[in-house]
Amino acid sequence: MPRVGIVANTGKPEALRVAREIIAYLREEGISMILDGELASRLGEPAEGRLSDFLKADLIVIVGGDGTILRTCLELPDETPPLMAVNVGEKGFLATVEPGEAIDALRAFFSGRAEVEERFRLEAEIDGRPLPRALNEVCLTCRIPSKVLRAVVRKGRTEIYSVEGDGLIIATPSGSTAYSLSCGGPVVDPGLRCLLLTPICPMSLSWPVVLPPDAEVEVEVIKAREPVAVVDGQLVFDMEVGSVLRARLSDKPLRFVSLGPRFYEKLAFRGRGQHGQEEGPGA
Repeated sequence: MPRVGIVANTGKPEALRVAREIIAYLREEGISMILDGELASRLGEPAEGRLSDFLKADLIVIVGGDGTILRTCLELPDETPPLMAVNVGEKGFLATVEPGEAIDALRAFFSGRAEVEERFRLEAEIDGRPLPRALNEVCLTCRIPSKVLRAVVRKGRTEIYSVEGDGLIIATPSGSTAYSLSCGGPVVDPGLRCLLLTPICPMSLSWPVVLPPDAEVEVEVIKAREPVAVVDGQLVFDMEVGSVLRARLSDKPLRFVSLGPRFYEKLAFRGRGQHGQEEGPGA
């Protein structure tokens, strides 16, 4: 019997409503469910799921905004079931299904008609200490706002440039429409396999760079006040002057279920200044 894991942003009424609809459909179809503990508690459901239980599912459904998707993906290992991300946030670039399509997408998945998009993640380490894999980006900056960070950026052993400013973003194609874009980075089709480097408010001559899929980036902190690495805007890791961060693309992408590609449709929608539902804090 197939099993579906469900995670939702329990602080959003719309996410709870969509989760209830999904649960009702799965129950009607006789499909086994694993609910996140907080979601189960809010809905009065008996089942509680741990991460190890979710990894045994055939599909994991995430109901929320980009923040919910990022937080969930940070906990997932390489060998992960396909994900279906239902958008109840504002921009929803990481989501693959709109709320009104959730049941149709589930039907398509179980009948083998759904499309599967691969999203690459970043593997990074600080002085040999591994970080959680990032779906969007790893950002190097200072814990104290407006303090200057100076770092040397290398591709392998070859220096690209020195960055001096508010920091540096190392992003995946999925992350190209997030923090990197707001800092002047390029928009990259998520189907491409590459790395992006985007300086944040640079004082020195530096520019966004797109690197090939096998590139390893090395960033050595030369000067900074309380330097940190921020993973997907969720987790913060302390660094020191002299610390070296290395990053590369993981060869184990996450798989997202959809009814069809929506990237350029979302891009055009955002370009017109239009957004979906309000994301709010804790998305």
